[in-house]
Amino acid sequence: MNITQIVIIISLILITGITVASGVWLILIFKELKITINKTNKILDDTQSITSSVAKPISSISEFVMGFKNGFSFFNKLFDKKDNKEDKKDGK
Repeated sequence: MNITQIVIIISLILITGITVASGVWLILIFKELKITINKTNKILDDTQSITSSVAKPISSISEFVMGFKNGFSFFNKLFDKKDNKEDKKDGK
């Protein structure tokens, strides 16, 4: 065997080993990435359920306040009309 053949064989063995090690490393990285994505998805699902459970009472409170405001504006308009009619009667 020639020295050139020995160097080529050693180089091929090293390149093959590095390629296999890189492949195994990439597979492990992809597995960890999959686990991380699954955990993130669970966190996002929990966040969605929490925000929807918080949004419902806030929406109810907002509707209550808007109803209260509309009721006050109705009574203000009613009393303003009543006051305007009394002012017109007093002015005549």
